[in-house]
Amino acid sequence: MVVVKLIIRILLLPVRISLTIVQLVVMFITWLSATVFHILSGIICITAILGYGFGQETGTEMIRMLAVGFLLYVLPIIASWFVVWLETIKIILMGD
Repeated sequence: MVVVKLIIRILLLPVRISLTIVQLVVMFITWLSATVFHILSGIICITAILGYGFGQETGTEMIRMLAVGFLLYVLPIIASWFVVWLETIKIILMGD
């Protein structure tokens, strides 16, 4: 049984290495996009609130802009869930 586990671990080594590389690349892209998207969502939300406050746009337009800002804020969070999912798969492949 020990020999079978060792053989399986050796066979799954390239999968674990490729998962680690994919995870690191996705983590970097997530960090970069989170920085850009959070700045953009902040600008959009502030523009929506100030535009409505100064009477430059209607309430419907403000709600639309706030929804877009929220969507831009949530996208990196969803990507970070994907990174956690990759880590979970990697831990499952490692076994005991």
